[in-house]
Amino acid sequence: MTPLLEQYGYLALVISIFLEGIGVPMPGQSLMIAASILSSQHVMNLSMVMLASWLACFIGNTCGYLIGYHFEGWLDKKGYVSGSKMQKLQTTIQKYGPACLIVSRFVEGMKQFMPLACGIAKMPRNEFLIGNALATTIWVLVFSLLTNFAFEHLHQLSTFYTHHQLGIWLVAAMLFTVFLFAFVWKRKSTSKSS
Repeated sequence: MTPLLEQYGYLALVISIFLEGIGVPMPGQSLMIAASILSSQHVMNLSMVMLASWLACFIGNTCGYLIGYHFEGWLDKKGYVSGSKMQKLQTTIQKYGPACLIVSRFVEGMKQFMPLACGIAKMPRNEFLIGNALATTIWVLVFSLLTNFAFEHLHQLSTFYTHHQLGIWLVAAMLFTVFLFAFVWKRKSTSKSS
């Protein structure tokens, strides 16, 4: 990713993330992470990386939504959006709304398709725009700001981990156990109610 960014800079970042937003598989997230690492080395500007990524993601997702909203018939005729999985996805979108956009930003494959699916499911425009803004902001903060922070403070983080290794693993194990119990409990309560 670094040679691509060194040659084309922010343009590569914007085009990749924008195309990803309208449903084309592209390395947008990988480029943003690489750009954030380069900004920690003062090769790129972190504020520009975050702004370019946010705008490209928000506008790309909005275009994906509009394509799904206005061209559902054509997409269905071509076989891109038909089938039981699409019906299930539309039901999920109608049930959970903007939360689907936020969660899908962190699931490879889903993040490219979700804006299109929201359009097909006829999610209300304002609901989509709010969800899109939230999802885009969280995504950029996690994969840009946190990456930059981690690489700028790699030595301190490594030292902290070395000194507190046992405690970190205990906390991670406890969180995993809590998550596992919550997941099993939810499945049991769902199966009892149905």
